Amino acid sequence: MTAGPGSTGGFPARDALRIGRRMILLAALSQSVATGFMFGSFGAFVVPIEERMGVDRSLSAAGASLVILAIGLIAPFLGAAMRRFGLRPLLLIGALLCAAGYAGAAVSTTILPLLLCYGLLVGPGVALLGLAVPTALVANWFVAGRGRAIGIVNMPVAVAIVPTIIAQLLPRIGLDGTYLVLAGCTLLLVPALFLVVDHPERRGLKAHGHDDAAPEQGGGLPVPAAALVRTGDYWRVALAAAIIAGGGATLATHILPFAIGEGVDPALAAVLLALLGGAGVFGSLAYGMLSDRLGGQRALALNATIQSVLWFSFLMPLPFALRALLVVLIGLNAGGMIASVGTALSQRFGAVALGGALGLWSFISLPFTVGMPPLAGLLFERLGGYEAAFMVQIGLFIVAALLAGLSLGRKRRLATSKA
Repeated sequence: MTAGPGSTGGFPARDALRIGRRMILLAALSQSVATGFMFGSFGAFVVPIEERMGVDRSLSAAGASLVILAIGLIAPFLGAAMRRFGLRPLLLIGALLCAAGYAGAAVSTTILPLLLCYGLLVGPGVALLGLAVPTALVANWFVAGRGRAIGIVNMPVAVAIVPTIIAQLLPRIGLDGTYLVLAGCTLLLVPALFLVVDHPERRGLKAHGHDDAAPEQGGGLPVPAAALVRTGDYWRVALAAAIIAGGGATLATHILPFAIGEGVDPALAAVLLALLGGAGVFGSLAYGMLSDRLGGQRALALNATIQSVLWFSFLMPLPFALRALLVVLIGLNAGGMIASVGTALSQRFGAVALGGALGLWSFISLPFTVGMPPLAGLLFERLGGYEAAFMVQIGLFIVAALLAGLSLGRKRRLATSKA
């Protein structure tokens, strides 16, 4: 039998696709457990932590900040860790760290041990189990349909579902019991992670859609972080995506107070936040497919351009139904950013470099995701409204679209000069 595309040594291409689909499932589970369990649960824990430990809001909410800080500090080193240790060991370590962190939180009776569990166990665990490593896994297995695969893995389904589950568990089994449920469910992921295959070559296969006649850009060698930071194209894509991520964080933080300030009932205002997050689930898949058709950078530029237009709606009074529709459209675009940037970086630097590129991007994006929501709040306090904050974000979206477009223009010029 003749080996087809995506196979070697007589292994059929359908084996690569079959195993690749399994990797999508495992990567999606890893991503859901990492980000869904942490960020889907923490908001519901804030008040119970205050009641149990007798602390104020600044301390009860500090765990999430410590997790974000830990992710940002670890992320730049993920590329080197993936090259040295492989993907499966990092995923396994991440799951064990998360489980240990939640178990430790369950038995913590004072705030300091609880915060240490978040900062030293859950944060590093989420860094290893979520975003960069699962996305790198599916990028290794897919050339054709890579954007869709990345989009599926990064669909924030668990972030949307977990808060409802936590709200049901807390009154029944308490804070410590709910933490133990998170720990136990995270441990259930560990046996599945032993099925992870880092790269199709380990099974004598090639990635689905691999074409020997047209190897993907970036080659087959890992790109160290030091080389990425010296690459203008990397900075343009990374900053464009960081701006979009910062805009999403800003809107998620301020959509409720903004809507209530417009006279919307608080219960209806909460619906806007739910719509924003729910739309992101579909946006991740939609932009993954769009990235396959247009290329990741074009999808990223389109994302920023559309949002720069949609955000103008916040500068005018609108009926609630129309406001809700526009929030859904914004959520679709905000949720599609990871799929676009993941596809863009893999197309530019190669799948083998994607994990390190995304890890470094997580660090670069911190000033935007952590800094822009407080900046919007400061502008609101100083100027008595959100108009200036929204105008700043609109301007940043335009900058993001230009940054992504500049990379495209440079690639076209290079292609012309080589011809």
